[in-house]
Amino acid sequence: MSEKKKILIVEDETDFAKIVRMRLESVGYAVSVAVDAYQGTQMIVKNDYDLVILDLGLPAGGGFALLERIRNMPAKSAIPVVILTGKTIDDEIRAKAKANDVAAIFSKPYDSKEFVRKLKSIVPV
Repeated sequence: MSEKKKILIVEDETDFAKIVRMRLESVGYAVSVAVDAYQGTQMIVKNDYDLVILDLGLPAGGGFALLERIRNMPAKSAIPVVILTGKTIDDEIRAKAKANDVAAIFSKPYDSKEFVRKLKSIVPV
């Protein structure tokens, strides 16, 4: 049996992160959670993830700062990133996301079935 695909959720709302984690584990992913941009950076440096789910409103630096750090790490720059945010997704956010090669953007509250479908299309279970 092949190893499970690994996803990192970087989300400061711990209850929300737990719900997303349980949903993704239920379909076969191995999921880790970081609570801020600093911890997310440390975990990305130390581990290999197949996908990162990123909140934008994060303590210790914010989501886009973390995204730019990922894109500047030669060994990690190709990791697909999906944004899941409570912020209003405006043209500025879309432009920054596109400039940093974000695979998808979802707003909270989000459609769980559509979210999982999209993740599976990016990183099959």
